[in-house]
Amino acid sequence: MEKKTTISDVAKFVGVSKSTVSQYINGNHQKMSADTREKIKKAIRTLNYRPSKQAQFLTTRKSNLIGVVVADISNMYSSLLLKGISQYFEHTNYHLIIVEAANSEIKEQKILQKLVDQNVEGIIIQPSNDNSTNYQFIANNQIPMVLVDREIEDSPWASITTDNESIVTKVMSSIVEKHYKNVIVVSQPIHRVNTREKRYNTIVDVARLNQLNVKLIEIDESHYLDIDQITKISKTGKTVIFALNGTVLMDTIKLLNDNHLTIPDDIGMTGFDDFNVTEIISPGITSINQPSKLIGETVAKCLDQILNGTPLVDLKVQTVIKSEIHWRNSL
Repeated sequence: MEKKTTISDVAKFVGVSKSTVSQYINGNHQKMSADTREKIKKAIRTLNYRPSKQAQFLTTRKSNLIGVVVADISNMYSSLLLKGISQYFEHTNYHLIIVEAANSEIKEQKILQKLVDQNVEGIIIQPSNDNSTNYQFIANNQIPMVLVDREIEDSPWASITTDNESIVTKVMSSIVEKHYKNVIVVSQPIHRVNTREKRYNTIVDVARLNQLNVKLIEIDESHYLDIDQITKISKTGKTVIFALNGTVLMDTIKLLNDNHLTIPDDIGMTGFDDFNVTEIISPGITSINQPSKLIGETVAKCLDQILNGTPLVDLKVQTVIKSEIHWRNSL
């Protein structure tokens, strides 16, 4: 069995004390020359030394763990978001614990408590609701947290979101120009989910100003959508469906295809998110593209700055990331 390299082996290889190597591993470089740092770095690589995380925690009381909580990991938005977060942190000493709340407040609370128990140093979360009291215990434990995609009312935390109102307004302007009469909004439950509420309220506001009818259809975890409800509305006038996220958009397109409804002749179609699939679906779906990977990189950078002591007012990140519309032939 191959002998495991120890901190003593690294110290002997470099010709320094174990204390010096320990200080290097724990990031205490202030009193260490650049030459010594480089020698220790090369020795660790040459000897394939792997520091004990337990020992590091006992020495520094730092776990180097970041908790990342997403609402629905099956959503492509979440996958690209996680890719951006992980690519940022792979160049640091932090390690990620990635968990899914499955759009459940109860499950989310249990997950957050486990992360607290594991002594995570920071949390990135796509919150399940906008009630700040649900997250107060995170602040009480003095754990830095950054919100992504969704906001929380009266929140003390930084949040990275997209320009929901302005981008939805642009799509709605096109819907108005094309003389639609009805807008069917399809979404997972929107109550107290800040992003969904913003998107829906913007649709309603533009529709009201232009005398369009709006019907909200909320679907549950089974993603069941009643085609009869859609066709009944479409018979009253020119109708478009606006899906509030990518999962719902794909489900709705499949439903229309299965029931032989032609887009846009029988019914218009648009929504979030554009993951290239909407480009190859005939006739091409006009959709809103959120730069999910960039959002992930940005939220990771934001938390990293906070962990390094940057006050919220001095954060050097863009907190609202612009989306773009891919105009195609579905309206």
